[in-house]
Amino acid sequence: MRKWIRGAAARTAGRRDAGEGPLGYVVVALLCALLAVAVALSGVSGRVVSDIAAAVCRIGEMARLVPDCRSQDRDDREQARRDPDEPTTGCVPSMESHYLEETVGIPVRYVDVRTNSRGTLQLVERVGPDGRRTWEIVDFTWGEGGVGTPDGLRAGPVGGGVWGGLSITNGKVYGGFTDEREARRFFDDLRRHRIGDDIKFTLRTNPITGGFVWLGSRLPWIGDDIDEFMGGSEPDRAPTEEYLDGGLTGGFRADLDLNLGPAKLKLPFKGRGWLLSGTRVNNTNGQTTHYFTQRGEFEAAVQIDVSRLLRTLPASVRRQVQQGLDEGVDVLLDMIERQLRREYGNGFVLLPDQRAQMKAQIKLNPSVGFNYKHRGGTQWGVTYDRDGNIVGISQVQNGQDIVYVRADGKFAGQNGIGDKGQLTAGGQWILFAQRTVTQKNLDYSSAEDRAVIDRYLRDGDTDAVEQAWEKGAGTMSRLTYDNTGDTAKLEGRGSTPRRRLGFIEIGRETERHSLQSAHYYKEGQGWVPWQRCR
Repeated sequence: MRKWIRGAAARTAGRRDAGEGPLGYVVVALLCALLAVAVALSGVSGRVVSDIAAAVCRIGEMARLVPDCRSQDRDDREQARRDPDEPTTGCVPSMESHYLEETVGIPVRYVDVRTNSRGTLQLVERVGPDGRRTWEIVDFTWGEGGVGTPDGLRAGPVGGGVWGGLSITNGKVYGGFTDEREARRFFDDLRRHRIGDDIKFTLRTNPITGGFVWLGSRLPWIGDDIDEFMGGSEPDRAPTEEYLDGGLTGGFRADLDLNLGPAKLKLPFKGRGWLLSGTRVNNTNGQTTHYFTQRGEFEAAVQIDVSRLLRTLPASVRRQVQQGLDEGVDVLLDMIERQLRREYGNGFVLLPDQRAQMKAQIKLNPSVGFNYKHRGGTQWGVTYDRDGNIVGISQVQNGQDIVYVRADGKFAGQNGIGDKGQLTAGGQWILFAQRTVTQKNLDYSSAEDRAVIDRYLRDGDTDAVEQAWEKGAGTMSRLTYDNTGDTAKLEGRGSTPRRRLGFIEIGRETERHSLQSAHYYKEGQGWVPWQRCR
């Protein structure tokens, strides 16, 4: 019988070369299918039935009625070999992330109105359950609004403040790329479009100005052009996933000044956190995930005021250093002059007397130091299929520790009537960083997992879910990454003799995550290497 099947397939292939139409393939496929049913009912071995099914698939492939049969065979063999404890979720061997963030503080009587937005683009590499690699681009923006204590509060050597408000995030995922170069081109184009220009991004995404930009993008005839120019227009490619979440956010910042002989140390601290709930929709399979996230980050730094140390150097060395600082101020004035030329025309020039007056008012205070940052968060999710049936629940724990070396320069000036301005520019470069992502899943199709999920949905007992995972229910994976990257920031503050003018902060960050180790949990053995995720 197997010889007949192979012979039939060969003869069919020969007729296709001779010009056989699809109808002929369908007839042969139906005959093979009827034969397979008859053989199955007769109790013949499963191997024979499998061969018949493979022949039907190959005939359908010849007629272009089904996809590649060999890939399906490969998937079936892979499924048979897979460890039941190995997660079926895709793993992430690498990721590249870029963000642009702006914060604006506006003083109003006793408090500051604080607004913030961040645009993030991520290029993510994934390895699916079948071992195939794909790439996806994640594009999300958040906006925040709230109130805080007045900027610049100090009591002797101690300064600080707190703030709180609401946050909303809108994100899209563009998946399904099988060519890394194609994914990279899409990612680079979208990154330049979304966060390539600081001013456009701030105007488009800040909660105060964003509404006006949105209204402009809805104007007839010119709305689409405005949207394109401001970086808000969407790519031609349809997203494979979309998500929206919102909730509470808050934070604090503090600093302590210490005078230690010739050295002046500054110890800044800051932290922020979020409590969010949201919904993610998979446009490919129709699944919907409702999730709750709690996450936060904390920073602590040590900064040394270099200008204080310079005063202890010999006079000849101080003169050389001062010359270098003066050249740095000249570079800054050149940048200001170029910006003013763009605003007022190429005829604008800073005269030598104006330059000298501005340089006399500017004080440059460079500093260097180290910065430590910790990020952490936990997300719980419940997933439903397109018909509203429960698919499963998941938990993702994310933790990251980073040590930076940092350098900052502060430019401060004052005019003849008492108006003051301060500009701080700085950068950070990663010395050491490690990120760990632990993901746990329960599958509702498993009788063991179903009881735990039903209890969780009934009374929200997360402890029972954690205990079930510890006893081997569901699947668990743990990925550890090495991180490289840098950040840059620019802060501006101003005041008049009568009032504060508020502040604006703009920061950029680039991070690359490279997988160092991948494990999944196997009952009785503990954490074992996850070979597929490499």
